[in-house]
Amino acid sequence: MKKKIMSTLSLILSVCFLFCGTINAEETSLKQVDGSYLTNQEMSEGTTKNDLARGEYLMDGSCTISKAGIGKIYIYGQTTAHETVDKVEVVVYIDKYNEKTDKWDRVDVISKESKDNYYVSLGKRMTVDRGAYYRLQSEHFVFKGKNFEETACFTDGIWID
Repeated sequence: MKKKIMSTLSLILSVCFLFCGTINAEETSLKQVDGSYLTNQEMSEGTTKNDLARGEYLMDGSCTISKAGIGKIYIYGQTTAHETVDKVEVVVYIDKYNEKTDKWDRVDVISKESKDNYYVSLGKRMTVDRGAYYRLQSEHFVFKGKNFEETACFTDGIWID
């Protein structure tokens, strides 16, 4: 009985190691350009939710890119303050991967600000060239009196058919 339990446990551990090794090999095979992986995901999110990105007034920010149909993407960005501030702002940069230069090219920029508020967000559906990777970079700003705080984040690249 003890041998049967050990044999079963050994089989389970072998299967776990096999799958874990496959996942890690797949993750490391993705190409990375300027911090962003080139993926086939449906969406990608970047966020500033960590203690280093927070300030006295700035809480967090994020940006999300997702597929929105053939040759279309949906862009979202938001900035949140801890409390009502003079101005809160989000700026989202849309980048397209350039295979020839192996760099990201800026395609567009959209931004939104809100005064006497603690939150701002923006969203936009865009038509883009098919057969390319796209990613977002975002900057998040908070203004309160003479104080100014900022942080930034970015997404991975997603393939657009």
